[in-house]
Amino acid sequence: MNEDFNLIFKFVDNFIIIDERHMKSTIKIIVIGEPAAGKTSLVKRFITSHFSTDYRASIGANMFIKKLILDSGHEIKIQLWDIAGQERWIKMRHLYYKGTQGVLILGDLTREKSFTQIENFWCPDIGKYCTEVPIILIANKNDLNSNISENAVRSLGERINAQDVLFTSAKTGENVEKAFKLISELVIKNLNKNKTNNLKN
Repeated sequence: MNEDFNLIFKFVDNFIIIDERHMKSTIKIIVIGEPAAGKTSLVKRFITSHFSTDYRASIGANMFIKKLILDSGHEIKIQLWDIAGQERWIKMRHLYYKGTQGVLILGDLTREKSFTQIENFWCPDIGKYCTEVPIILIANKNDLNSNISENAVRSLGERINAQDVLFTSAKTGENVEKAFKLISELVIKNLNKNKTNNLKN
């Protein structure tokens, strides 16, 4: 199997955060949101550059790995955790949240309720286990007719303290790579900031 594309169906506890000798990092990013918001399609579009119309609900969590060179020239390896949105997995999610360094939280533009749930459920849920990590709000399925206004989406982004709001389409590829590169840049920036603060202390 290509080392840039690994699909693993188990929780991985230990992973390298920084390898300063080679200026490489492995970072953990979780992708969360309501069922059928397009989380898996978005991740697979990023990993494989292909889009599939075949919808299958995630079981627990899927973990993908991809190497990426950021605009800063920093070479990283991303662990992408595509976490199931179904309610029956609620008691397991905190295990998958462990060690998270960045969050992509998805809403489905064709379903306004998926954005309501971001504020009412998903943000409070990750807030219990993931503190001081960058969050990007993803308004997905931008290729379809939207049932929520752009202003409403951006207002939500402000209320949940998202570092950015991006409108994406797994089908067309719109802003998909940008989303993963941006969250990765924010994670690296956050790690470097924490490292500097620790040195000062």
